[in-house]
Order: sequence, then structure tokens, then C-alpha cells
Amino acid sequence: MATPTSSPLDGAGRSRWFAVFFWFVALAPMLCYWWWDGRPIAVAEPPSAQVPCVSFAPYQDDQSPFDEDLMLSPAQIDRDLARLESLTRCVRTYSVNHGLEAVPEIARARGMTVMLGAWIGRKRAKNERELATVIDLANRYPETVSAVVVGNEVLLRREQPPAALAAMIERVRKAVHVPVTYADVWEFWKRYPDVARAVDFVTIHTLPYWEDDPKPIDEAVAHVVEIWRMMSETFPDKRVFIGEAGWPSAGRMREGARPGVVNQARFVRELMAAAERAGIGLNLIESFDQPWKRRLEGTVGGHWGLLDAERAAKFPLFGPVSDDPCWTTKAGFTTVLSLILLLPTLMTRRLSASGWLVIALGASAAATLLVVGVYDGLIAARTVYDWLVLCLRALCAVASAVLVFDACARSGFGADRENVVCPLSMEAWIAALRRGRLPDSAWRPAALGLVRAVSLFSAAASTLCLVFDPRYRDFPSALYAIPAIAFLLLAIVRRRTARHGVSAISLPTLAEERLLATVLAAGGLVVAVQEGIDNHQALGWTAMALVFAAAVVVDRMQVHEKMENGKTRPRKEASACDSPLEPSRLPVADES
Repeated sequence: MATPTSSPLDGAGRSRWFAVFFWFVALAPMLCYWWWDGRPIAVAEPPSAQVPCVSFAPYQDDQSPFDEDLMLSPAQIDRDLARLESLTRCVRTYSVNHGLEAVPEIARARGMTVMLGAWIGRKRAKNERELATVIDLANRYPETVSAVVVGNEVLLRREQPPAALAAMIERVRKAVHVPVTYADVWEFWKRYPDVARAVDFVTIHTLPYWEDDPKPIDEAVAHVVEIWRMMSETFPDKRVFIGEAGWPSAGRMREGARPGVVNQARFVRELMAAAERAGIGLNLIESFDQPWKRRLEGTVGGHWGLLDAERAAKFPLFGPVSDDPCWTTKAGFTTVLSLILLLPTLMTRRLSASGWLVIALGASAAATLLVVGVYDGLIAARTVYDWLVLCLRALCAVASAVLVFDACARSGFGADRENVVCPLSMEAWIAALRRGRLPDSAWRPAALGLVRAVSLFSAAASTLCLVFDPRYRDFPSALYAIPAIAFLLLAIVRRRTARHGVSAISLPTLAEERLLATVLAAGGLVVAVQEGIDNHQALGWTAMALVFAAAVVVDRMQVHEKMENGKTRPRKEASACDSPLEPSRLPVADES
């Protein structure tokens, strides 16, 4: 009798062909996501190729105005003003310290005008130096200094009483021959209207993103114009100038106000058109991204510039705009990462077609979330602590994906199913560490338990921060979503496939996991309520928290099911879920 020849599609060969096919299938939604994120979007055209005026702070890299010894070189200031020449002919400064007193002379050489700012704070000596310098510069460069701004948001910061501030303004006003003003958030002009008597014109700040009631981009420009009209009615004998208006290009949402390059371009272009129609004097914030502001205001604080920190334009003033011009690069990284996440299972396991479909989709989704999360983390990280946290989150995300794919392959999807693999409990890990050694367990359950414990604890801690101190914190949902979804998938697979009884002495205790899951679920819901239904970033965090909590709940449901069936269902084989002891030390019952 002829012996049938083997085919490359038999056994392991067929399994791997399924894996490759489904990997290609899984790439399609990933590529669609990146294309959608980076597609060019039509935005209203502005009335001019140049913005009216823009806030100018030439700090770069690690430079900060909080560095008392910092001295900006005239060459650095000149390079920045040269970069702005094509964008605007007017800049607003906030201080004449750190070498910024050179701005008027350099601007004059380039045919630009300056709204010259004096920084007013609590320290009298510093205030005196600032006032003396702006008086001198305004009188030396009257054709360049278009106005002097005495103080910026001093009343907001409560660093001077209104009467003292007004006296400083009056002093400068009597000493110079250019208009003098003071700049603050519009609410503080309404709160302290007497300050308006000291100025030649009222300079208001109105930032729809930072309002107590944040405005979505669809309402932002109309809100700015409405505030200007209201303030013009409040001070009918004074011209009202918008000294700061802008939109961030990156960072967390506040209710329905979403940062982004397209939204920033839309705000700038639409506001320029509205200001020209209404005859509104306008200064945009700001020229360049300021990395130092991220220490004070989180990611969003460092991304208000029309140009980034490397002095590259984020968007053109005319034509369509993309939120992510580098989407093709990210799609390439995602493709490579998805294959890397798939390879360990591909090289070692033989799965059913449905198993490969789930794991291929999971690898593609995990790779996409990883690229999104790492990119967001890179633009947010500022301190050594930030970098360490980002590395920890990324490491846990990768480890959870690889370990869970392997565990699912062994537990539920594999043609050569070996055992039901589950994470070692936090209690077992804590007990082992107290003894000064690693847990007495197989490496897979120990590694799964460690990754789950670290991810759970970190996500719960981040949730508490978002509940009690949310204003400047991002939602790092993407990196936490990977372990959340992965461990829920593993719990579901184990629940469907586990057929082992559990003896009373080997039941795991999940008290720590339950506590963290409760914090996640409750805190996640609080975040959604605090931020509002329009904040889809907050809703994404809430969804992640609930998924992570559900993974622990499903684990617990499985334990209860085993307890109920333990008396009647014979034990086939010891499970890694059942004990911190090594599997070889567990009792094994005969199969019946």
C-alpha cells in the first residue's frame, strides 16, 4: 500500500500558514487606523499669510526662566527672530531679564515691532530692575516698542495687590511715550476693574482650553470673540486687546477641548479671520513650544507654539493640515512590532485557525497601542522619573502581550494543549519576597503574576492621581490597555478551557488583586464623571480601568466555580493557577 506523502500544510506547517495569513489580515485595521490619524484635513483659510503678533520666549532645550543665572545670547535671540520673520512682524515679550533686553535692538534691525513686557512678581528689587529697564528701552527704541506691558497675570498669581500694581503701571506710563497696559485673564479684569484706570488699553487673556468651562474647538473662536465684546462693554472708554489666545497641539483633553495640530491650525486660522472682521487687536500664544512649561503644566503646557521646540512649523497657514504627518513611519514600526510580538508563539506553538486569528489580531492591536503609548510618553516625559515610568509601562505592556499569548496558546488555543496557565497571586509574590527569594513556582505563572501585579498597582496609582490631582496629568490609557485586555483575554480563555478541580489547600488568595481592581473600577468611573462625557480620553481611561478590573473578577469567578465543583469533579492535573508551589510538588489525581 502506498504511504501518503506529507504536505507542508499538515500539522505544524498548516498552523504556521494560518498564523502568517491572519497576521496579514490583522495588519489591515492597523494601517487604516494610522492612515485615518494622519490624513490631511481641510481647514479654513486665514485672511493673511502672517499672524498679527505672537508671544516670544526664546528658551530652548533645558533653558528656563527659573534659572537665575541664565543669560540668553543675542545670537540665539536673533536666530529665533529670523525664524519668525516669515510668520509675523510683531512679537510680545514677558520680561527684560535673562538677556531679553536685547530684543528691541535686534527686532529693530529686522524691521519688527515689540510689545515689551516687564515681569512683576513678589520681590521688590527684581520688580524695580524690570521697570527701570523697560522705561529705558521704550525711550531708546520708540519706533520699535509699540507698547509696554507692565506685569503678566500678577493678579491671577496674587503676587501684588491691585493698588500696588496700578501704581507701577502709572509710574511707567508717566515715564514713556508709548501706550502702557497690563495683561491678565479676563475674569481678573472684571474682578479688579479699578486697574483699568491706570492703563492706556486693556489686555485680556482668553484661552478656551483653560477656561473653567473648557470650550471644544467648534465653540472656541466664537467664545473668544464673545469675551472680547463683553470686555469692550465693561470698559467702554478703553480699547480691549487680546494679549493671549491660542490652542495646544498636544496633551490631555479637558472636557470636550482636545489638543491637536489640526485643532490648533483651525483655531489660529479662524480666529485671525474673526479678528479681522471685528477689528480686534490680537496676539497669539505662542511662537515656539516651551519644554520648561511641562514641569508646571504637564504635556499640554509645553505645546502651545505655532512652531515646535526645534523651530519647525507644525502646520502651514494655508492648505490642508495633518494631525500626524509621520503616520507612515508609525505604521512601519507597528508592523514590525506586531511581528515581533507574534514570533515567540509562532516559533513554539501549533494552534488552531481560530487561535491564530485571535493572537494575530491581539499582536496587531498591542503593537498599535504600544506605538501610540510610547509616542505620547516621549512627548510628555521631561524628568528622569518620567522616563523611568514610561520604560516601566512599556516593558509591562510588551511582557504582558508576549506572556499572555504564550499562556493562551498553552491553555486554550493550542493543538498541543499542555496545561491551564495563570498568573501567580500577589500574595504569593509578597510572601516569597519577604523570605528573600523568588517564588517556588514555574517561571510562566511567576512572570505573569509579576507583570499583572506591577501593571495593576501602577494603573491603580495613576487612577488615584487622575481622581485627586488631574489638571495637568495625561491619560496614559494606551500602554495600560495592553495588559488590561491581555489579562482579561487570558482569564476568559482559562475559564472556557480549564477542567481541573482544586483542592482546598491550593486555592489562591486574590485579596490584593481585588483591592486594586476595586480602586481601578471606582476611580475610573469617578474620572469619567469629573471629566464629562465629551472627554473621550477620560472615557478611554475608564474603559481600560473597567477591563482591568473585569480580568480580576473573571479570575475570582473561576476560583468560585472550582470551589463549587471541586467535590464532584475529579482532578486531572495540577494547575499553575492553584498553588504557589511548583507543579511537581502538587498532588495529581487519576483521570476518570
